Amino acid sequence: MACAQDVAPPAVPDLKEGTEEGRLQEKDRENIRSFLAQICVARNLPSAELVIRGAKGLVTEFYQVMLEEFPESALKRCPPDFQEVIALKKREIQAYLDGIKTDIVWPYAEDEEVSSLLFKYGLKGEEMLISQWTAVTLNFGDEDTPAFKAQRMRELKEDIEAGKIKVPMDFEEIEEEM
Repeated sequence: MACAQDVAPPAVPDLKEGTEEGRLQEKDRENIRSFLAQICVARNLPSAELVIRGAKGLVTEFYQVMLEEFPESALKRCPPDFQEVIALKKREIQAYLDGIKTDIVWPYAEDEEVSSLLFKYGLKGEEMLISQWTAVTLNFGDEDTPAFKAQRMRELKEDIEAGKIKVPMDFEEIEEEM
């Protein structure tokens, strides 16, 4: 006869509420959520910023603006393994801009390595929810100018960075708004 087994995949974090390990795991998850929200803003900011700059709308221009707005300090608060993978992705973007790399996936599409880390931290699927949350939080209207949108996105990114706005831990309550 088989004894009771833990059926959760070993990569899913075991949050031990009330323990130091549990508090550290939850802090890591909070920091990753904050980074994801800020990178979401950074990857959407070029659409407004390039209109303001009068750019041609080239892919390289989009990635250049995104790197200018990259939330470096938010990344530094994330767990070391997460920092390592994201730093590699950032270097790949730079290699693309330098003409060394010919294709790029992250952060505009799901990336296997990033997805694996999000799964490890129990955040798989939250990247899309965070993206939807930022859209609801920004609440742009059709009449909003690119300059207004760019300013508002930078303000949201700064407010998240400063801790004035917290990325939700539970999206069930706000899914109705989305």
